[in-house]
Amino acid sequence: MKRYCITGTGTGIGKSHFAALLARRLKEEGKSVRYIKPVATGYPEDDDAAFVARRAGLAPEDAVTLYTAAEPASPCFVFDPFPFEECVARMEALCADRDAVLIESAGGLAVPLGVRRYNYHFALELGCDVILVVPNRLGCLSDAVVYGHFAQRHRMALEAIALNDFFAESPGHADRNAAELERQFPGKVGYRYG
Repeated sequence: MKRYCITGTGTGIGKSHFAALLARRLKEEGKSVRYIKPVATGYPEDDDAAFVARRAGLAPEDAVTLYTAAEPASPCFVFDPFPFEECVARMEALCADRDAVLIESAGGLAVPLGVRRYNYHFALELGCDVILVVPNRLGCLSDAVVYGHFAQRHRMALEAIALNDFFAESPGHADRNAAELERQFPGKVGYRYG
């Protein structure tokens, strides 16, 4: 079984779109897939699990959100405290019977869940490979390098960078950014979409 932590350099950059594309591709390869959103704020207006289920053709039980809050804010502001250990145990149980599990963070790796707990702790606790979603636009190089090195510094397996070309100013700019990220992280620019 393969576990992926789908995270990004921010919010509103296409993590859920990428998760849906990856889930669909894995299903087409004959793999059983589950999508998990450990925590969602701005819910139910922003229901990533429902979006991924629709776009990837997943059954409702294969696209789940575990903890929700109506306020669109960092989890550390809406949970007191965030039930980290319980959340990890629930995700561990949901991982048991699938070939691939996609766990999408709320925001980036360093979003605080509570005292001394951050999104990246999910990847560490569950042994996930990290896929970093990057909006391909001006400023993305710095963001991607910082997040990529952060992941490596904290001993996470950086599986791939997924560049969202929806944000690109032009195809030339998009290709230039992709080439530089490939130079910074050889063999890691694994996906281009948008």
